[in-house]
Amino acid sequence: MSSRRVVLAAAGGVAVALAGLFVTDTFDDALLAVGAKPKPLPRPEDTSLMEAVVADQQRVLAVARGAGNAAVVTLLTAQLEQLGATPGNATATGDLAGALRTASRHRATDARAAISPEFAQVLASLSAGLAQAETLA
Repeated sequence: MSSRRVVLAAAGGVAVALAGLFVTDTFDDALLAVGAKPKPLPRPEDTSLMEAVVADQQRVLAVARGAGNAAVVTLLTAQLEQLGATPGNATATGDLAGALRTASRHRATDARAAISPEFAQVLASLSAGLAQAETLA
């Protein structure tokens, strides 16, 4: 029977080894060596595309707030939260229907430019939601 000290020391050793794999960026190699499939990290292209999408969605949200359209504000807020962003509180003037139309087209273009198929699906869904929201503007 193992003592608590042996179990704790072994657990500590495993934790240090895992941390070392993460720090040296060789964790994926270790997973591949034992036959597991590692989860890929986001591509830099998709990361920069995500930042541009969030910025554009924030801009459209500001126009929706300026127009006082609560339904569109709710939709855009939910979309931003699903993207992992915090919706802004800014307001702006402008043509809300036009902003939604333009954003919908941009999201469709972004979906075709995305590297990750899952991210492309998210962007296509955003595009469809924005196109439907145009009827609310």
